[in-house]
Amino acid sequence: MTSALEASAPPAPTPGLIASLKPRLWLDHTIGGDIFTALLLTYPAPQVEDVDPAGVERTMRRVAASLGLAPRDQGLVDVGERLTVHPGGAILLHFDRAEYALRLPAHPRWAQTISGFGRVLLAVGLDELSPVASPAEVDEYIEAGGETGRLLVGLARVADSPRAARRAIASRRQAGQQGRGR
Repeated sequence: MTSALEASAPPAPTPGLIASLKPRLWLDHTIGGDIFTALLLTYPAPQVEDVDPAGVERTMRRVAASLGLAPRDQGLVDVGERLTVHPGGAILLHFDRAEYALRLPAHPRWAQTISGFGRVLLAVGLDELSPVASPAEVDEYIEAGGETGRLLVGLARVADSPRAARRAIASRRQAGQQGRGR
């Protein structure tokens, strides 16, 4: 039986949507010189056809909601255990209510850093961005998105296993339902 909260929640991202997302990974430094890891998910601009910006925004808000992200001006929310690092270097990003995870590009240094640090700055852009955007274009996208509220963010933790990530996501969802039911 589906609760009213589950019925009102946006639908989980489909396998096709998850596979279409463009992940961008990087290492950066805080003002204090500490290293942090970041992951940006964007809607890939089609090479041939035009897209509806409102449709892109709806889609990416659904992705952000399934990750527990919030606007930057609300602070950096803890979205729980979302990432798993597997033997051989595969890294998966897990979404609420989704049976499938997004396999991230294999970057050994990034994987090593998130395994050691245990956290990742996770961001979802609400506008399309070319899959072949240059680093300067990505920086401009991030800066503009942050200034205009078109970037949703959170701090994701690295889980010990996919099962642990699924348990943590289910636990967060259940706790949210109990809190809203009061």
